[in-house]
Amino acid sequence: MLLTHTFIADTYYDFEHKFQEALNNINFTPTLAIAFVSVNMPFTDIMHRFCKEGISLFGTSSCGEIMFTEAKDIVLEGGGVFMLTDMNNDFYKIELLEREDLSSKVFGNHAGDYIRNAFPECSLLVGTSGLSLDGQAFVEGVLEIAGNQLVMFGGMAGDDTKFEKTYVFTESRISTDGVVLLVFDKKHIMIKGLATSGWVGLGAELKVTRSEGNVVYEINNEPALVVYKNYLNVDEDDLPAIGLEYPLMIKRKNDEDANAWPLRAVLSVDKKEKTLIFAGSVPQGSTITFSSSPGFEIMETTREKIIEFYEKNPSADILILFSCVARQLALGPLITSEIKLAAIKWNKPIIGFFTYGEIGNNMNNRCDFYNQTFTLATISVA
Repeated sequence: MLLTHTFIADTYYDFEHKFQEALNNINFTPTLAIAFVSVNMPFTDIMHRFCKEGISLFGTSSCGEIMFTEAKDIVLEGGGVFMLTDMNNDFYKIELLEREDLSSKVFGNHAGDYIRNAFPECSLLVGTSGLSLDGQAFVEGVLEIAGNQLVMFGGMAGDDTKFEKTYVFTESRISTDGVVLLVFDKKHIMIKGLATSGWVGLGAELKVTRSEGNVVYEINNEPALVVYKNYLNVDEDDLPAIGLEYPLMIKRKNDEDANAWPLRAVLSVDKKEKTLIFAGSVPQGSTITFSSSPGFEIMETTREKIIEFYEKNPSADILILFSCVARQLALGPLITSEIKLAAIKWNKPIIGFFTYGEIGNNMNNRCDFYNQTFTLATISVA
């Protein structure tokens, strides 16, 4: 069993106080920490404190921080959430890789090579930074090298919906265009999880007439930015923020289940070229619609998925949530309802953050890239 201690802080002074209090009072020696932190917080100062104590750190910037226990339901903005645990140092490895000038898929290959060589059998948590990374291509690149059986959960770092710069970090390194990997030895540590969305398509079918990877140039032979503006009746300055709430739904041929269709949210806009950069690939020639949240129905969908997953996997020591920031925008304060159920079911604290994209294994146990999902990872001793 893994022992844990969680806390949330809204300033660096608050972090320093609670961190030192934990070191003085918890009944175990922490070896590993997980942190999700607002861009308003001083990353390097926080990193230095963990480094000074000899505690390994897996961290990303966020669009809101989550900590739920049976006693507390906290969704914070502008602060940080932290979990300390006593995992054996031999059971995990942490690495931060810089993307540099690599394509998203080749960068995924590079990460997959590290993962493949970390342990004979492994699973992992992953955090990515950089607003131009194609999450789908990255995941495909990882699986190409590490194998389709890989269990991997994580998320794209956020920056409080500023869409300027996102971060991943360890206790000693930080990157605005990279990936942080927390790789576990499957002989000792087990990860399982679920990913559920509930978004529905709306309006007419459209065709992507020109795209490359996650950059969409034309939809229905018109500039992509113009289509978004006209269809949603918004100004250029409303994007990319409004694009989080109305992502593209990509219809997959020979797949009648709309719940399995990928969603793609806008991460940045090239106003000069009138192009849109999405969190994941949008294939040229694909049929798409805009999509939106049906409100209360997505909470009911999540509730059913959590219960179903819990009944098959009732044991967990650590729960980590990667929830799309669009869910918070769509549900508002009601977002607490779907998170609370998981905390109650497992009777364990949950920490997490609101992301720009999620990574996790689907019902067929193949890892995929998502937007708009509630993606929950459970970690336990094997």
